[in-house]
Amino acid sequence: MTQQQLARAAAVGRQWIVEIEAGKPRAELGRVLQTLAALDLSLTMHGEGIPELRKSGNPLDAVDLQDVLDVHRRTPS
Repeated sequence: MTQQQLARAAAVGRQWIVEIEAGKPRAELGRVLQTLAALDLSLTMHGEGIPELRKSGNPLDAVDLQDVLDVHRRTPS
C-alpha cells in the first residue's frame, strides 16, 4: 500500500502519513485510530502502571481510555 492509498483509506492527508512515519511526536488520536483501522489493526491499552485501573487484578486486561483520562485528571501535576 502506498502512502497515498493509505491516506485515502484513512481519510487523512498524505503529508500526515509522511510525518507519522518520520516519528511525529504529537498526533491526533482520532487520526491514528482511523489509520490503524485502514490497515486492519487495532490499539489495545493495558493499565499495568495505573493500579486504579486494574479492577480485576489482571494487569493484562484491556483498559477503557475514558478511565485512563479520568485518573490523570484527578492526579496532581
